[in-house]
Amino acid sequence: MSTREQPSPDQGVGSGGGRVYGADHVDFSSGTFHGLVAGMVTAAPAPVLPPVTRVPATGLVGLPRRPAAVFVGRDDELGALGQMLAAGPGVIAQTVVGLGGIGKSELALHYALRHHDGYHLVWWIDAESPQAIEAGLAALCRALCAGVAAEAAAQASAETATAWALAWLAAHRRWLVVFDNVEDADHLQPYLGRLTGGQVLITSRRDTGWQEIGGVLRLGTLTRAAAVQLLQGLIAPAAWDPIAAAELAAELGELPLALKHAGAYIARTPGMTIPGYLHLLRTASARHAARPWEGSAEHAVARTWAVTMDRIAATDRLAMRLLRLLACYAPDDLPCAVLYGLAEDGTVDEIQVAETLGVLAAYSMINRSGDGHAVSVHRLVQAVTRTSMDERDRTVLAAEAAALLQAALPDDPDRITSWPAYARLLPHARIVLTPDSPGMSYVLAYLHASGDWRTARTLQQQHLEALNENLGPGHPETLTARHGLAVWTGEAGDAVAARELFAELLPVRERVLGADHPDTLTTRHGLAYWTGRAGDVVAARELFAELLPVRERVLGADHPDTLTTRNQLAVWTGRAGDAVAARELFAELLPMRERVLGADHPDTLTTRHGLARWTGEAGDAVAVCELFAELLPVRERVLGADHPNTLTTRHGLARWTGEAGDAAGARELLAALLPVRERVLGADHPDTLTTRHGLAYWTGRAGDAVAARELFAELLPMRERVLGADHPNTLTTRHGLARWTGEAGDATGARELLAALLPVRERVLQLLTK
Repeated sequence: MSTREQPSPDQGVGSGGGRVYGADHVDFSSGTFHGLVAGMVTAAPAPVLPPVTRVPATGLVGLPRRPAAVFVGRDDELGALGQMLAAGPGVIAQTVVGLGGIGKSELALHYALRHHDGYHLVWWIDAESPQAIEAGLAALCRALCAGVAAEAAAQASAETATAWALAWLAAHRRWLVVFDNVEDADHLQPYLGRLTGGQVLITSRRDTGWQEIGGVLRLGTLTRAAAVQLLQGLIAPAAWDPIAAAELAAELGELPLALKHAGAYIARTPGMTIPGYLHLLRTASARHAARPWEGSAEHAVARTWAVTMDRIAATDRLAMRLLRLLACYAPDDLPCAVLYGLAEDGTVDEIQVAETLGVLAAYSMINRSGDGHAVSVHRLVQAVTRTSMDERDRTVLAAEAAALLQAALPDDPDRITSWPAYARLLPHARIVLTPDSPGMSYVLAYLHASGDWRTARTLQQQHLEALNENLGPGHPETLTARHGLAVWTGEAGDAVAARELFAELLPVRERVLGADHPDTLTTRHGLAYWTGRAGDVVAARELFAELLPVRERVLGADHPDTLTTRNQLAVWTGRAGDAVAARELFAELLPMRERVLGADHPDTLTTRHGLARWTGEAGDAVAVCELFAELLPVRERVLGADHPNTLTTRHGLARWTGEAGDAAGARELLAALLPVRERVLGADHPDTLTTRHGLAYWTGRAGDAVAARELFAELLPMRERVLGADHPNTLTTRHGLARWTGEAGDATGARELLAALLPVRERVLQLLTK
């Protein structure tokens, strides 16, 4: 990673750079159209993910490593898993719980490998955090699409790829997904609730909260006989001593991880016997890390760790350095290339690092991935390793781990081809990179480019706090970070909070940079935009009207940011109720954007869409259909048939086809659009739900009141779950359900629904007008 200036979040919402934010969210209520055309620059055309029904699994098996060659004493548990996972219709979930080091992951790994022929897909997800779960599902999307749409999968944001993977799982059967080391059952509930078939195997150290998900298998330590059998499978016959082995098994509490460490040590050390190891175990633990773990199950691992590291350190000093570095990262899937960066200082070379990793793997201190390109460390081994270091050592090693990771980050986080590497390094970056480090700036730039707003907001908050402390609240970099936090807060779903953050930032930027500084104007634009998104459309229009002449004076009338402000002024003029004026503003802007940007530029096409939409709102339903019909093939050619903005134009054409008098035609267009939006955006995306609403409405207008009522009844709980019970669009759907309940012949039911809805709308309206 080369040194560069921090990517500026100012190039997001409010500046006219980079991406579409909230294209045309449309809704229908008794035929009335509510919408928002965002005036941001859209990204370049990008390939799209294929329909989930057209992507077969073809026997895909994605396991993290080869299972242990010696695996004993778990036949009953394997049988129980098979019975539990084979029972009942629908999605079946089974959780394996137990202490760290007890063998939960190994049991799941052996089950998955033993039964993989019975599944079309077997996939493993390291699920320690919600972010890790999302990353694992996104990786599933990329793996499934590797042979049919690899580029589209690589370019998809984590959220989009996750939604696609869930849609694929929901559309298929005979798959097994393993969620390994889940910390909290609530982390899985949002995903499991969207699945309808297949089998889910969960492992967790947590013992509670799983009954609502499915069956629970509690894994205990091995029996004494099985523990001895495990040791026998690891130790050469020449060194075998069954009596001493039983004593060693008892000494280690029959904990599988500790037994593996002991067996690997005895097997790797020439002349070592089981009694000799017992002597080392009882003396080395007194000198090393056993005491902090005294009385716990982890005590056994700490003791075997002490013996093993004494041996390794005597012959390979690099091994201790690597193990300590590995204790600084996330436990799973660290690319070996990160550690190969140690060769940069000239003290070791890449071959030495690779050989030492092999030594650590041979002693069962680490696990290597199936392809050998990544390593994982058991969490207990990490914890014991950290305990062996004093505060100074931990500080020095943490800094070295951060430097290695930062050097491994690709130079261009905006480049789509860099995103898979960033996605793989993200769990480790969140642990080792300080919030104000250059590496974290790169990570934030990746999150911004790939559209992972929720993670960006979390990390940006930490980044801002660090800059505030180190540089001061008035430093330009701190102010840029505040702007980025406001942007990502809004994109993560909290428009009101975004507006408040911009309102707090604006006077600070005016004081520090000056009222006419371009960054100050960018913040004014952001404040206006998120004021509208928060529900105050009149205020948004006024703020854009005040900003436009300032940007014309400072930047010039033809500057792209000035034209973006013009576009937003047109949008919010229409949203504020003056459709005729909005149409005229779009008509004035269109030739300007065609001249400055080109007729096919995505921003120009956004303005054409706005002109079409507000022509219809101004009362000319026939002309708007012609404008949308002319625009659609252009957007398909420039952006692609599945681009979200192209789908927005398809929705607009459908809606105005109905408004022009062809309700049946509108219904058919929306029925054709719905599965495309479900595939591209996800079934729960607000725009997809908008299309569902439109389909219900125009089904009723086409004469089928009963079907309209049923469609509204299906949509309502979806909008309540996704948007919230008080969201205006949810209330619009409630109104539609009441209306078509009445049209279907149930006047009493309609009256009751409207009576229940009225006080809710009054309460929400009061909140919005405060």
